[in-house]
Amino acid sequence: MAQITVEYTDTTMRIRSQAFSCEFPEVEKNKKAVLVFLRSLCCPDTGKPLFTYQQLAAAFDYQARQNVANFVAEFRASEQSFVQFLTRVNTKHDHLFPLVEAQILSSVFLSLHQHYVAFCDAYPQEKLSETTFREYVKDIDGGKILKAVRQVVSKTEVSLDIQRYLQEVLDLKALSGAKCKEIVEVFPIEDTSPPAGGNEQVFDRDRPEVSRKLLVVVLYVYNVPQEVLALLFGVGKTSIHTWIYAVCSKAVEWQILREIVCWSGQVSFDEKWIKIKGQWYFVLCAVDSVSGFPLLIDLYPTLDTVSWTLFFRRFEALYGRPGLIQSDGSRSLAAARQLVFAGVRYQLCKFHKLRNLMKHLRQHIHDPKLLKRCVRLAKHIFSNTWVSSRKHAAKTVQNLAGQEVSDYLEAHILGAWRHLTQSLTNNAAERFNRKIEKCLSGRYGFSSTTSVEVLLRGLWLKELVLNGRKHLAATSQIMELDLAEICQESLSVDKILHNFDDYALSRIEKLA
Repeated sequence: MAQITVEYTDTTMRIRSQAFSCEFPEVEKNKKAVLVFLRSLCCPDTGKPLFTYQQLAAAFDYQARQNVANFVAEFRASEQSFVQFLTRVNTKHDHLFPLVEAQILSSVFLSLHQHYVAFCDAYPQEKLSETTFREYVKDIDGGKILKAVRQVVSKTEVSLDIQRYLQEVLDLKALSGAKCKEIVEVFPIEDTSPPAGGNEQVFDRDRPEVSRKLLVVVLYVYNVPQEVLALLFGVGKTSIHTWIYAVCSKAVEWQILREIVCWSGQVSFDEKWIKIKGQWYFVLCAVDSVSGFPLLIDLYPTLDTVSWTLFFRRFEALYGRPGLIQSDGSRSLAAARQLVFAGVRYQLCKFHKLRNLMKHLRQHIHDPKLLKRCVRLAKHIFSNTWVSSRKHAAKTVQNLAGQEVSDYLEAHILGAWRHLTQSLTNNAAERFNRKIEKCLSGRYGFSSTTSVEVLLRGLWLKELVLNGRKHLAATSQIMELDLAEICQESLSVDKILHNFDDYALSRIEKLA
């Protein structure tokens, strides 16, 4: 076996073997080139390489032979050209890092999530996850950030951004003493009455114009067009638009969260996708599994572990830790759940598991009689009364359906058996997702996230007025709202028929 000796000095390294001896500067490029060259040397008698990957890795102080194997693979991929192999390639990091750096330095007081949303809006063609975005931010020179902060401070007095600060607090697992002191400074004791034009007008039953606006929002969520609402209420379409956006502001979201005081402790989490200006966004929902009422709704530009983690932390800050979590088998959701709600019991949706298992059965079983039997057994896995009977049905399917189905059962059903024993579903979140889809599908497209957020708040408000009373305190203003009475006060049958006749005639004239 050939022997190789490597001697290091401060600036050079000397390599000796049976085949050759040489000395050259010790730099990374030289080491990579020498490794590839040594690996290419072969015995003239047998044609086998003189040096193994393990020998080369040990000689050059690499931890594993895979390092050398990777260099050789890179060399072969570069058409065995040393110039191309040793030339630095422009990576995605090199391309995107200047853009990320410019975004951060442009507004140094925004949160990282807000920076990421702004980056996605500015460069929609770049596919960059929020996790990778945060990794790029870590590489920015701290001196540049400090210089940008000083420039802002020197120009104007810095005012604290409450929304940004809340987002930072939600990102923390625990608050230090210094952070608690800073909270007291940021949020001093002051008048807690709502601002003028704020959420106190949304639920004030004594003001008839507020009741009319609330009714407009409910009808708009039910996909009644704004031009029809303008006819029904005898105002212009612009007034209807103004009413909707005034009621469904950010203030009403905080008002809803303050009004909710009761929930079952069992929560279903799910997501719904929507396209805004050609870009996919995701509505994350937390729904009470018992009542089906949405406890939290939020819109995110990505569906990954970062988005779910932020959503879970906001839920925990508002409601605390749930007693039971129900969800599908999403990996990003599972990773975020483990970060935020570690130790909380959770159950996977049996319908999702059954649907995926049926798909595998139909793909891999071609005998009709065997397929029929396996389908019946698969249903028993999730419907039998006793847990032992369900597990026995799963084992029977494993023995009958073949290796592919058996492997799937072992990995995705039996491997997660502890989280399927209660035989629960995620139907509460799925039903609310269908309401979101029905509410959003009646539109011709969305020009911005603001219009989507207004619709989501309107849907949430409608659910609270119609189906969320059990979650409210007895003294809540919403408990006094009677939507049927508001309809009788605001609308009449004669007015509806008259306006709809006019509306139908105008539509017929346009079509003609």
